[in-house]
Amino acid sequence: MSQPPPWEQPQPSDHGQPSRWPSAGQPSPWPSADQPPAWPAPGQPPPGQPPPGQPPPGQPPPGQPPPGQPPPGQPPPGQPLPPSWPPADQPPYPGPDYTDGYRPRPPRFRRRRPRFLGAIIALGLIIVLGAVVGKISRSHETVSVSVTPFPSGTSASAGPQEPPGRIGSSFDLKDGSGSVYQVTLTEVVDPATGESQFTVPGDGKRFVGLIFRIKALTGSPQNEDANDDAVVIGGNGQTYSADFDGIAGYTNFDHGTIRVAQGETVTGSVTFQLPNGMTVSTVKWTALSGFGSTAEWIVHG
Repeated sequence: MSQPPPWEQPQPSDHGQPSRWPSAGQPSPWPSADQPPAWPAPGQPPPGQPPPGQPPPGQPPPGQPPPGQPPPGQPPPGQPLPPSWPPADQPPYPGPDYTDGYRPRPPRFRRRRPRFLGAIIALGLIIVLGAVVGKISRSHETVSVSVTPFPSGTSASAGPQEPPGRIGSSFDLKDGSGSVYQVTLTEVVDPATGESQFTVPGDGKRFVGLIFRIKALTGSPQNEDANDDAVVIGGNGQTYSADFDGIAGYTNFDHGTIRVAQGETVTGSVTFQLPNGMTVSTVKWTALSGFGSTAEWIVHG
């Protein structure tokens, strides 16, 4: 039994559904050439939707509150504003306090003394001390003169020679330059009178004058001061130094300084103040202001 080909068989109409193709009396769903298409063109919103960037109908623009609502951060109508912090009449809240030690403190700059300052001071002291010691040693280089005083074989006065070590005895001494001079104790004026009415001894004391004669044997005595060379030893054993006052009838050399040329002689006095009743036991003469050789005369004893 023959059957018609499948392409000639009638097709069912979608199980009772209307055909998607319009009938002769219905308009075509496809737009014609003179009608705009049903879908939107590129860049245009679909039908019923607002353009891009505009809110839908009935909605406020972006960033604005809906109708009837206050802006963001504002209270509703009829309500007070929230209090600000901090209040206007109070200072702002202070910042953090770092005095508790959490923040490191800046370093302290200390003045550093140079380490060599102490060495410089010590060196300066050593130099000064060395200069002083050197000066003292140079000033005493002339002290090494070893001259033994001895009674001179010739007496300066006429008549028989006085016993050694008594008033009138002469001794030969050397000064620092090597010059030899002869010193003689010629007289002890006790008591002595001051050279003027204003020259008076202290209470309970008296003037005693020692008269010396100096003769230059070789050269001329240098740096010899009679006020420094001569001393008196009292009967109590105490040593008395010169008083520097003048006595009547004599001069104190050249204010104590001995100036005499070779072969010449000069006479002068040295004044002392002794307590009343104190005797003159011994008189001493030491060259170089007490650092050279010594001559001694016994006055009472």
